[in-house]
Amino acid sequence: MTLQIRVLGSEPAWPSASRACSGLLVRTAGSTVLADCGTGVFERLRGVMAPEQLTAVVVSHLHFDHWVDLLPFRYYLKFEARPPVPPRLHLPPGAIEKLQSIVEQIDPGPRFFADVFETSEYDPGGELCVGDLRVTFRKTRHPIETFALKLEAENATAVYSADTGWTESLVDFARGADLFVCEATWGEAGGDPEMHLSGAEAGRLARLAGAKRLLLTHLAEPEAEGALRAARREYDGPLEYAAARRTFRL
Repeated sequence: MTLQIRVLGSEPAWPSASRACSGLLVRTAGSTVLADCGTGVFERLRGVMAPEQLTAVVVSHLHFDHWVDLLPFRYYLKFEARPPVPPRLHLPPGAIEKLQSIVEQIDPGPRFFADVFETSEYDPGGELCVGDLRVTFRKTRHPIETFALKLEAENATAVYSADTGWTESLVDFARGADLFVCEATWGEAGGDPEMHLSGAEAGRLARLAGAKRLLLTHLAEPEAEGALRAARREYDGPLEYAAARRTFRL
């Protein structure tokens, strides 16, 4: 196994019934990493592994549907698992202080997350090495600072767009990716280009980047068929919706 991507959640901020928001489980020979931890993702994670065995969590940005399940994850680590080696929590710049200011209103204490995670902020201009997994970043077009993730192990590459409107910079970032996990929140229709992509725009990005496979994410399951139709008009490679529990081996 070089690089394995399992979909834990792929819904937008309002998940469909029995579905979860953003979360991808990334496995290599030597590391197991969770990319984003949105609503419902922690429960899905427990269904496939002991969460304390994660090597790390990497969060793309601080909209709630991408990190809020760090809350139950934190309580699990503190009161049930108590692992001798805590998972690492890699957050975007400035996030440690912002998250602390949110949680201290209801659970006072200076080290809410740091008590159970090895917490740090990544440098978006550099690279993050988690065992044999290399992670690099690209700023996207979104109302708050957000970073797409490029995940590389040996000769396999997956790119996760996180949340973004149309931006040419993702064409170069996703160039030749074995798997491009791209948001398509606006489905078959258009929407605010400062926030998200449509299915057609996701397909266009994949085509321009020469991505080998496209996986549409961050859209409600009932909208998936329309988004796939729109993406197919722009992209003629392998194309799927990021249905829960789908696994991709690269």
